[in-house]
Amino acid sequence: MFIIDDLLLAPLKMFTKVAEQIRDMAENELYGEDKIKGDLLKLQLMLETEEITEEEYNKAESILLKRLEEAAKRKEGEE
Repeated sequence: MFIIDDLLLAPLKMFTKVAEQIRDMAENELYGEDKIKGDLLKLQLMLETEEITEEEYNKAESILLKRLEEAAKRKEGEE
């Protein structure tokens, strides 16, 4: 009976595992400190090369700094 249960539940377990991995990847993309810091560096370079205005820079920087702050809070929650 247990073998049949395992066989019937295997697709559900796999789906759950894949969904969790996708969620983790999405969270890392959005709240990964290294990713955010890299984005801040790119943003600074764009400002220096005049690809964006200072106003655009300030708006984008504000968003990234909020994400960085949220990433730090999440990291503290994990520990």
